[in-house]
Amino acid sequence: MPATDNIAEVIRKSCEEIDRSIAEKKEKGADAAEMIKEVINTFFDELKKSGFSMDLDEFIETKMEKRSKRCLDIAQQSIDTFKQTNNNLQGITESHTIEIERISEEKNEIDVQTFRNRFEAFQQDLMEELQHANDIIKSLESEIEELQKQSNIDPLTKLFNRKALEIDGRELLRHSDERNLNIVALMIDADDFKKVNDRFGHIAGDKVLILLAKLFKSSIREYDRAYRYGGEEFLILFNRATKEQAVNVAERIMKLVRDNKLIYKNQVIHITLSMGLTEHQKGDTLESMIERADAALYEAKRTGKDRLVIR
Repeated sequence: MPATDNIAEVIRKSCEEIDRSIAEKKEKGADAAEMIKEVINTFFDELKKSGFSMDLDEFIETKMEKRSKRCLDIAQQSIDTFKQTNNNLQGITESHTIEIERISEEKNEIDVQTFRNRFEAFQQDLMEELQHANDIIKSLESEIEELQKQSNIDPLTKLFNRKALEIDGRELLRHSDERNLNIVALMIDADDFKKVNDRFGHIAGDKVLILLAKLFKSSIREYDRAYRYGGEEFLILFNRATKEQAVNVAERIMKLVRDNKLIYKNQVIHITLSMGLTEHQKGDTLESMIERADAALYEAKRTGKDRLVIR
């Protein structure tokens, strides 16, 4: 992790690069929107090149999380409003129904049938309004479910993110303790990923991460889950699996990654993976399992990479 006092130098270099880029864009007659996009991309690229990739990912994820939470809050407020409207309309309908029944029983010169007909029409309008409100409520509830799902997904790889990992992991461990179910954690890191970014660029690096995510998802069962842990690091939680089953999947993934070469601008990008695997032990927390898997991953890196270490 680079020291924070390097940020000033990164910003200085970014500004120089941005100045050059704007001058070039002016000569080509680029509009303001294109220049702004170039400024943002240049600044982010400089941060990544200087080793601040993890910090940048965390910043972006936090921003997205806040945005998702705001969307959820707005949607929840809307639902509360419509539910209150629904209750109010229901109360109006019931009170008028009681009133018309009372009037109908009176013996006077009121044209009861006409009055009843008119009120039935009024009541029908109210019931239609109630149905309309109910339809909107159901629609908003569906949107909330979708927003909740999106807030747990990494935008680049479409794997689950660390927020989802914390929720899922603790739930899995609770079931594991209650029902004696076996959980296995597999920590994965793309070897020498910085070299890929330096040689081919960050767009190529992103494509590598997307490819890895697809291979992970295609290799695990529907009740196992893959997460982007941060940067080029991933975690797979195997639910109700033996250590041997998880090892087989891990070895298959390593072979798939070796055999799947990414072609980017007529250049072949070779990737290998280092992995650390551990299974649930009595008294484990999510943090202790991840810590053990991470230590095994570090050992795999230290002893040559492109390998699996079990702890």
